[in-house]
Amino acid sequence: MRKLLTPLLAAILVACLTAYAVWTGERPRAHYLSDLRASVASDHGRAAESGNLLVIRPSLYPSDYRDPAFLRRKLAASLDAARTAGLLNKNTVVALPDQIGTWLLLRGEKQSLYQARSLDEADTLLKLSHPTLIGRLFLQGQGVEEALLRTKAKRMARDYQKLFSGLAREYGVTLLAGSIVLPTPYFKEGKLHSGHGELYNLALAFSPDGQVLGKPYRQPWPESSQEVTLQHLDTGVLQITIKRSWAQGFPQNDVTVANSNGSASLPTFLRGRLWSLQGAPSGSALTPPDIAQANNAPGTHLLNVWLDSP
Repeated sequence: MRKLLTPLLAAILVACLTAYAVWTGERPRAHYLSDLRASVASDHGRAAESGNLLVIRPSLYPSDYRDPAFLRRKLAASLDAARTAGLLNKNTVVALPDQIGTWLLLRGEKQSLYQARSLDEADTLLKLSHPTLIGRLFLQGQGVEEALLRTKAKRMARDYQKLFSGLAREYGVTLLAGSIVLPTPYFKEGKLHSGHGELYNLALAFSPDGQVLGKPYRQPWPESSQEVTLQHLDTGVLQITIKRSWAQGFPQNDVTVANSNGSASLPTFLRGRLWSLQGAPSGSALTPPDIAQANNAPGTHLLNVWLDSP
């Protein structure tokens, strides 16, 4: 009996492990359903080739990050709405919120994960879907978010640069691409890469030809809620200043664009329902529910200010 039982148990164990290995690799295709609506919430000044500041407050959800193509589709819908409204030209500066790139770590997960209300709720599914995370969690003392981020960091860096560089080039605008958290990010031959060291909040800007504009913003992560940082960029025609802060309980960028005749300033932040980041300042959120909005329109909000001609 024992001779028969041993191979039977071994066969059952092999079958279970095989089924588990197949399950961890399964990513069934699902329809992408998301609100692509975008509306112009405000438009101040007189249209001119001297330039304008267009702030996009995108309405984003975890499912928008299942594939970078989905995130691109949502952002492209906003830029299409701006172009239709006559808000884009060669001197337009388009500003996106910080942390828009960090949830690229959710690429290619199981469909049920995107229905979770928080990362804590998705914790068990992530561990089961990624057995290698267990080693990082217990051997390196990392949380689920950091372990998953480090596992996917190389692809995240490629996706971030490809996505936002492509949008800047396609729409012919200067694009402030928000930020992404990566381990020791660096550039090699014009390409963004991630390393294996400390985490940093990185933000890039892209010129209308899709090339990186100016010096990248790079700040150790986590950041303090009391810290305010400044980034300065120059397009050759316009001067840009970005003030970053978590003091409001969420990441907000105050963007100022100036020429020789004046300046325009607008704040940008995320809308929708993205999960809070574990490394964010205590009590903060990525998409705060109680913040005053430009209006009550659903979907993404576009806010525009034209600069006076010199």
